[in-house]
This record gives sequence, C-alpha cells and structure tokens, in this order.
Amino acid sequence: SSGINAEYGGIEQNKFVSKFILSGGPSNKPVSLSCLIKALRAVCYMKIREIYCWRTEITDTDIIDMALFLETPCWRNVSTLELIDTGLSDFALGRLSRTFPVGRLKKLVLDYNKFGDEGMANLLVCLSGNTQLVHLSVNYCNLTVPSGALIAELLTKSTISLLEVAGNSLQCDGVAHLVDVLCTQDIPLKSILLSDNGIDSHGKGSQRGPFMTAKVIRRWLTCTQYLQLCDLRDNDIGDLAARELMDGLTDRATAGLANIQLLVTCRIDENIYKTIQSLGKKTKGGKKKKGKKRKKK
Repeated sequence: SSGINAEYGGIEQNKFVSKFILSGGPSNKPVSLSCLIKALRAVCYMKIREIYCWRTEITDTDIIDMALFLETPCWRNVSTLELIDTGLSDFALGRLSRTFPVGRLKKLVLDYNKFGDEGMANLLVCLSGNTQLVHLSVNYCNLTVPSGALIAELLTKSTISLLEVAGNSLQCDGVAHLVDVLCTQDIPLKSILLSDNGIDSHGKGSQRGPFMTAKVIRRWLTCTQYLQLCDLRDNDIGDLAARELMDGLTDRATAGLANIQLLVTCRIDENIYKTIQSLGKKTKGGKKKKGKKRKKK
C-alpha cells in the first residue's frame, strides 16, 4: 500500500515515482503485487522503472498480472526487477520469463527462490539473444551441476557482465564447465560470484576435484581482459587448488594484465592466502596531482 500511496502523492505534487518496493516480514502486513499493478493500470501510470519484492509471497496470479503489465508496450521501460524470497513457482518463472525478450530489463534478481535447474533452463530459453540485461543474480536458487552448462550457454547468448550464483551447488564439474566456456569465447564478464558452491572434494555430483577445477580457472585468469572480481569464498578448495589460483594471478602480473580481485577461503596456507590477497589489490592509477604554481617574484 505504501507504493500505491506514493504514486498518488507523487502525481498530486507533479513528481514522478519510478521505484516501487513491496517488502514483507514478521512485523509487516501482507502486501499484494496485483493491487499495485491494478493501481498503475487504473491511472495509466507509465513512469515505473524499478520493481522490488522482498520476502513477500507472490502467487501465480500476481505473476500473470505482472507479466501482462510488462508486455504492454507503454510499460516496457522497467529496467530493474528484484523478486527475492517470494516463493516463485516453476510456472510463475516460466510465465514471467516470456516477458524478458520484449522488455528493457537491465537487472534481474531472483535470489532465494528454489526453482532449481529447470528454472535455469527456462531463463536460458527466454534470455538468449537479450541485448539489454547486464546483471543477473540467482543466489541460493537450488542450482546444481547441470546449471553450470546452462549458465555458460546463457553467457554466450546475452550481454550479462555481472553474474551472481552464490549459495548453490554447482560443485567442481558445474563450475569447471562454466569457466571452460569463458576460456574459449570472448565473453565480457566483469564480475562473478561463486561463493558457497560446493567446490571441494566432498561433492557427490562431480567427477573432478578442486585442483582440476582450479586449473581451468587459472587458464581463464591468465587470458581474460574483462574480469575484475571473482568470488570463490566458502569453498573448501585446499592448498593445491589455492596455489594454482595464485599462480594464475602471478601469470597475469607477469603478462602486465590488470589485477583481478580474487576472493578465496581463509582455510588454506597462510602464505598462499596473503599472496592471493596481495596480487588482487588494485593498483593506484591516474596522473599525479600537480603542485600549485609559485608566483614569480
């Protein structure tokens, strides 16, 4: 209701409201996405750019209303959509995904929705060929090893440069497949979050171990010209894999390539950890400030 009140208040003051946030929680009353959509339609409000739904249950009916809203030509300017911990069903994700090819979405966040590999397959189909989306976040979405290949294919068919896949279970095989594609194709990925993904020797769904996965990542580290951040924290990779990653950063430094901020678990050899941290520090650039000119006597 706060978003709807803001809409009418903004119209009365000749101000445009472009951002709507629906947030649930123990202390908040239930909110309805459909009510917001109906209010926007009722006043033909076309300035909406960002929609955020956090920790509030979204029904299939809500998603159908939103999809129809986003498919309307005059409402295709929504650039940010965040649906975090909303209980998004497979049907809802599939229906919503059909709107992506016709819109101008630049940021899509679907964290804490348990749609799994099937949902990722839906996203692949609907986001392939999308030239608008640059930021995709699917943290803690029950993705497993097969999603590594799905994400890799998606990156080759889109313009995504910021990817968040933390808190899933891609494991060694899923990550290795993903990174192998990044090594062989010119993909302008600037940031990737792979923390807490079971990149260790304990995963049951992988044939590779962390060392072999690290060798693939090292190959990528030594050749990519775009990557700025790679987060591998909360993965028990071990000392051998960590050393391989360290050598990858060293190779970059030797080749004169820009530094990459590589984040790893601290549960490795202290010297290796410190070296990785050191090699990942940003170098200070820019011209030196000139001192003030002295007045001629």
